[in-house]
Amino acid sequence: MLRVALIGRPNVGKSTLFNRVVGKHLAITAMEAGTTRDRIEREVIVNRLKFLLTDVGGIETTQGNDLDSNVQAQVRYAIDEADVLLFLVDAKAEITTDDIAVAEMLRKTNKPVVFVANKYESGNIADLMNFASLGLGVPVGASAVHRSGLDELFKSVTKQLRLAKKNQKEAAAEREEIDSLVRVDANVAIMGRPNVGKSSLVNKLLGKERVVVSEIPLTTRDTNDVLLMHEGNNFRLLDTAGMRRSGKIGTGIDRFATGRTLNALSEADVALLLVDGSEGLVAQDLHVAEKIIDAGVGMIVVVNKVDAWADYEEAQEKWLDTLHQKFAFARWAPVVMISAKSGANINHVFPRVLEVMEARNKRIRTPELNRFIRKIVAENAPGQRDLGRSPPKIYYATQVKETPPKFIFFVNRPRAFHFSYKRYVENRLREQYGFGGTPIKLEFRERKSENPYIVNLPVFKPKFRAKPSLSKPRKLNAITKKGKAVTRKKKYG
Repeated sequence: MLRVALIGRPNVGKSTLFNRVVGKHLAITAMEAGTTRDRIEREVIVNRLKFLLTDVGGIETTQGNDLDSNVQAQVRYAIDEADVLLFLVDAKAEITTDDIAVAEMLRKTNKPVVFVANKYESGNIADLMNFASLGLGVPVGASAVHRSGLDELFKSVTKQLRLAKKNQKEAAAEREEIDSLVRVDANVAIMGRPNVGKSSLVNKLLGKERVVVSEIPLTTRDTNDVLLMHEGNNFRLLDTAGMRRSGKIGTGIDRFATGRTLNALSEADVALLLVDGSEGLVAQDLHVAEKIIDAGVGMIVVVNKVDAWADYEEAQEKWLDTLHQKFAFARWAPVVMISAKSGANINHVFPRVLEVMEARNKRIRTPELNRFIRKIVAENAPGQRDLGRSPPKIYYATQVKETPPKFIFFVNRPRAFHFSYKRYVENRLREQYGFGGTPIKLEFRERKSENPYIVNLPVFKPKFRAKPSLSKPRKLNAITKKGKAVTRKKKYG
């Protein structure tokens, strides 16, 4: 959906204009500057055009406390997301240094800007001409309080939105044309906590400084999409922002960056989980791994910064033992030891990605799968925990999906199968068929019959029963027999 962001320094009437457009008093308005702290978004329809209107705090060039820095981060994020920027100044006030700084920043975005002088009530055109020195043209005079000049303002906004919509369609058509010409073999997301070397790895793989690298955590605020060809295969690299713990995610740019990272994960086929080889494994690494597995994405554990190891063989063995213990839930994930700084072992990454892609697309025929399931059940039958009921039994199984592989087991009682037995079945499947680097999903469904072609139809029960007859039973047969017996007795008596 198209987005419009209200931008300006504090106390220029952004929230008042927001409430006027939305038609409700949603944003808090006050004479005190900096009243708006949180970002507010609402869908609105203006001139038969639907868009998302965003109200954020005012931009200040002076560095304040942590709360002010958080507000400024939200403002910059809203600017990056917006298709059209609605820049407000105070028509009753003189041009300030903040107005000049904001105008300069908006010009650098190369996005359409609708320039508005709010609180314009004098009707003197000279009050508007003074703001032309900001380099954005003569502003539209309007007053959100008195509802004057809003028609011209809305006309300018919708005009820019229609142009932005047209440009988006042209850009989407161009991307589709490029995608049709370039075959992508794998979408690879580079995941990890902040400052583990994700951007450095992308730059080393590309052979150039494509993304910003810094020692400051969360330098990457958005997802960088890069196409790369390696030995005849095309890879799409998604360099994501570092994921903090849930309790450490703030209300500003950290939260939005984390949301973007999860969106990028939903587009990926394989995720490279980077861990810091110089610091050791931490709880956040396990949290990111769980996010990858929950998304059904293939995973490769990449231990970075091996150039800091004094004894490579000893450190490698120690790391493998640590991963085997703490990554017990994902022992199927391959491990690569690299150095994004020096490029050591970096050529092992893409072959592992192709191996994971092959495992994700693997398909097992149903007859072969059921023969294998009968074999492993005969070797280790599921235990019965609730005595007095029928023992748990697997009738048959089938693979219903690839990427990631998903299997459905039809059983008599799904709840009777303990998670440990499900883990046993998964491990045996991996031993027999591989599936290295990709999660597999097992679903146990109930079925009454052992025949897979018999559908469990509901038993028909009549809603009303026929009432019994109230008439007395007839005794004609008894009377007839008695009559015949009497006749015979008289005849032969």
